[in-house]
Amino acid sequence: MGGMARRGKSGRKHRTPNRSATRGRADRPVHGVEPPDEQGTELIASLRAALRSEDPTALTSLVSSLLSVTDAWSVLADDPSDPDDVTVPLDALVDSFVGTTYAETTAALHVVAALVPDELVAARIRHVLSGRRHPVPESVRGVRDLTVEHAARLGDELGDGDNVILGLAWPGIGGVTTVTYVDEAFGTRVKDVFLVPEPFAEICARYRELLAENGRRPDELTEIPLADARASIETAIALADADDAPEVPDDWSDPDGDPVGWPGARPFVEMLLRRMPSGGASTLTSDAWPEVSTEEAVAGFLASPHAPHLDDDHVLAQAAAVLAADAAEGAGHPLRWSPVQVELALSQRLPWTGSATDEALEVVGAVIRPFIRYAHELLGVPVEATDETLTAVDEWMPSFDMLLHAAAASRWREVGALVDAFEHGDPVPLMLHTLAEQVGGQEVLDALTADPLPDEPLVLNGVPADVQDAVVQIAELADGWLDTSPRVAHLGAVRREWRTAARRLLADAARTDPAWLRHRASASARACGLLWATGVANRLVGPSGAVLVRDLGADFDVSGSPSAKAETLLRAWAGGRWGVDPTDLGDAGLLIGYRRAEIIALRDTYRTGPRQQGASTD
Repeated sequence: MGGMARRGKSGRKHRTPNRSATRGRADRPVHGVEPPDEQGTELIASLRAALRSEDPTALTSLVSSLLSVTDAWSVLADDPSDPDDVTVPLDALVDSFVGTTYAETTAALHVVAALVPDELVAARIRHVLSGRRHPVPESVRGVRDLTVEHAARLGDELGDGDNVILGLAWPGIGGVTTVTYVDEAFGTRVKDVFLVPEPFAEICARYRELLAENGRRPDELTEIPLADARASIETAIALADADDAPEVPDDWSDPDGDPVGWPGARPFVEMLLRRMPSGGASTLTSDAWPEVSTEEAVAGFLASPHAPHLDDDHVLAQAAAVLAADAAEGAGHPLRWSPVQVELALSQRLPWTGSATDEALEVVGAVIRPFIRYAHELLGVPVEATDETLTAVDEWMPSFDMLLHAAAASRWREVGALVDAFEHGDPVPLMLHTLAEQVGGQEVLDALTADPLPDEPLVLNGVPADVQDAVVQIAELADGWLDTSPRVAHLGAVRREWRTAARRLLADAARTDPAWLRHRASASARACGLLWATGVANRLVGPSGAVLVRDLGADFDVSGSPSAKAETLLRAWAGGRWGVDPTDLGDAGLLIGYRRAEIIALRDTYRTGPRQQGASTD
């Protein structure tokens, strides 16, 4: 409904009201309550403003929005940190109106009684209203008896959305029209509902004028049976409620940027649906398209004269499959392409997909236009609409090309492909990738050996002179602990490897970003952080390591976690990057021979052993 408050975030699921959620006790006694607090005063002021509005449907719109956030309708996302995620018990809302005897709450109760699907709750409210004497506008009383008399639909030739128009007979107002817009940009779902206090015939006439002004046929707006209108809206609601429904952006809005009116309008719309005959068939544009699988769409395209000639027919087939699969998942049909879907595909979906080869994505620009022509020809889309869609391709291809070759998108696609293989039962590519990341890349992993790290001195070449003394002091403290601490005496020669790894990490951090050493800090704490970082990287520090974290900290009189002392050092070593994970440093030169031997064993197991899901990289 126009102006209805939007509820919640995109992707949130909603359910049909159920009796357990909406039922109150019919015999519950009504007790007096305290005068409304500040929040209650604001609510009453809102109700009063709606009652005084020139729009006779304003109060109904407001009450529907209030009901939409109660536990009878709203199923909230699991985000307790979001202050907006507050579900109001329906009983509490009803009790607040019942216990506050103002003309505004009396009017609101009339609407609530009409909108709630649970007859016990409605009966309780009507019993309360029988004892009230506040004057109530006939338009408010009329909600209980309004009927749906007419229905029409206006589809979009490209399937981007449908308007389902209902003509209401509303006592106290006369002719009222609701327009429910079903959007197809992110799957099929109700996006907005407009409630207009004007007769159905006038609204339809206005739509036909707009169609003619835009070069479309006025008869595209057609009247439909009430049962079909009900089926169309119920289909959109059910698809959006499904567990696998596509998510929509948090800022999803109408073309003018106004907040959407759904699900605020849901209680009102569902009341209308209950008053309409059932047994109809959906008339949404997307439901009228032929059922075509992704494989059928690709095969048809490749066999058509639209298919371009590329040097590699296999890559052409892959690119067509990428486009068909993207449309099927993102738009609900493998042949559905519109300017909106072109924008979403080229700027938000395809550059990041992990289910396509780079070779296929490189030729998307040569395939997408003929693929759209084939799809529109098969669906009977007007030539003008096809031209509009192809213009969108010209507009968005530069963005696609830029994103396709961006480092972040390339890495995202790589990891996405690995995760996709993992989810399909093949963990090996992801596991090998993880091992490669730990040692510095695939080539390093291939050539990795288990030779012990040499016992090398602290190398100060390239370290600025003004921080060399600080580096030496930290290294001496770390060396001293490795040489004398009884906690690591059992490690034997491994202590020399650990010392080399620590010296390398320290010197590299000093060369890369010496600024951290120019700030005053405890050399002992820095040495502790250095040993923690290299110890964790080599599985020497931690619950399963040679030394417990708390014992390492105690030996250096460090309060708190040694990880905090390593943070600045690791950030300097990584060139300013935050959040460096010491278990994934990506440098084989910092790993002792025993740790590299573990990685080699895992590498060989993954490459030669059976591919079983759930393999470990530890």
